[in-house]
Amino acid sequence: MGEEFWWFYDVIAVAVVMVSVFISAKKGVMKAILSLSAYAVAFVMAISLSSSLSGSLYKGTIRNSNIKKLDKTLSSVNYSLKMGTYLESLGYNVRVKIDYLDKIFKSGKNYDEQIYKYLNNINNKKVDNETVFYDKLHDGYASLIHEIISENLSIYSAEYAAREIKEHPQKMEELIPLMLDIEDKIPAAKYIADNYIETPYKNTVRLTCFVLLLAVFLIVSLFVLRSLTDERIGYQSIASHITGGIFGVFKGAVLVFGIAVMVRLYVILGSDKMLFFNFKAIDKTYIFKYVYNFIMNNM
Repeated sequence: MGEEFWWFYDVIAVAVVMVSVFISAKKGVMKAILSLSAYAVAFVMAISLSSSLSGSLYKGTIRNSNIKKLDKTLSSVNYSLKMGTYLESLGYNVRVKIDYLDKIFKSGKNYDEQIYKYLNNINNKKVDNETVFYDKLHDGYASLIHEIISENLSIYSAEYAAREIKEHPQKMEELIPLMLDIEDKIPAAKYIADNYIETPYKNTVRLTCFVLLLAVFLIVSLFVLRSLTDERIGYQSIASHITGGIFGVFKGAVLVFGIAVMVRLYVILGSDKMLFFNFKAIDKTYIFKYVYNFIMNNM
């Protein structure tokens, strides 16, 4: 959905709350309280269980699968060769010796300084401003890991990993030596799985579990509530209707939260990397963005 339809999210949120208010006001305060209790139980249970399930599901099944896929990809990757090709593409008019780049990476320290010094010495000419060069080098780290991850895993996890590398490039001093091991790529695969893609995968699992659990708990709790209470409404005072409507606002908020989780899940399961961390259509909304941003930052 394009930016021009930003208003749609607010309309949906308001409509859901208004319908919930109308239904709750019609039934009165007592039934509204019982119904809200069912919503609250379903919400709390879905939040708590989805959090614990995401960790166990990731470590129990998804992590091992990701490591196998990464190992398969890394087995055909010559990291020094790819980084050498990247450095030559920066327009510095240099020919990078892969053996020398290997030597730098195997030293396990000060990659940025060593590579910068090496490039400056190739033609006895300063290739770039030091800070600018480091930014370009870190972009190279990020893009190569992005390429490795995205070959067999989700684009969202690749984008997340690339952003992490740009923010914490020093961690590459731990990863690169592992990727240089020709015979065993498992340690490198495990490092990537545990340091760069665990969070996005756990987030995806948690959102999925929350949606499913919320739906199940709502259906079960409302079914139990209906079986235990009399469906006949009878006479309700104006105050009862008004108070019931107020409780309906909170019920609507739970439903809007669930809708926002589904939208977030739709975004990260998609292929448009521009939406993962900056959904401009939602940023323009007046109401929906607060719920969505809370979910993006906390789930």
